[in-house]
Amino acid sequence: MGKFEQAVNNNEITAYFKGEGDYFSPEEFSMGYHNEILNFIGMMSYLENKEHPYQLLVKYFRLYLSSLKEDVLDAWSLFNNIGCFYILRQDNSFFLNQNEDLMDELTAEEKKKIGVLCRYVRDNFDKVPGSAQMFPIEKQMKIGIKYGCPYNLLTF
Repeated sequence: MGKFEQAVNNNEITAYFKGEGDYFSPEEFSMGYHNEILNFIGMMSYLENKEHPYQLLVKYFRLYLSSLKEDVLDAWSLFNNIGCFYILRQDNSFFLNQNEDLMDELTAEEKKKIGVLCRYVRDNFDKVPGSAQMFPIEKQMKIGIKYGCPYNLLTF
């Protein structure tokens, strides 16, 4: 059984998205941070064999989003998980295609929450663990656009 299937069975979807406990995937260069893309790929691999994989992705993302608070770690996790979606969609990885956009599936209230959290991480980026070794947040947000995110997440 894969980690995402374990998360589904144990009702731990949020912990999976955040990389908490058993769901922590170390960053490639052993900097001690969680690597969201590894977990996102694991989730996509699991969902790909389901009857309605895209609808399940939306369901699980909404569940995760509903759990987030105005906290630097939650906001950073959200920013990275949204980036994972667009990176994988750009490659036509798994079952994703350019006509499906996760943001389009969300309610106005959910989008507003994304905007609040993205502005929060922008304004508090210096509190993100390891931020001193990263590209500035503004540059990272522009990279997301490069990967096909059609929205300015700060304006939600």
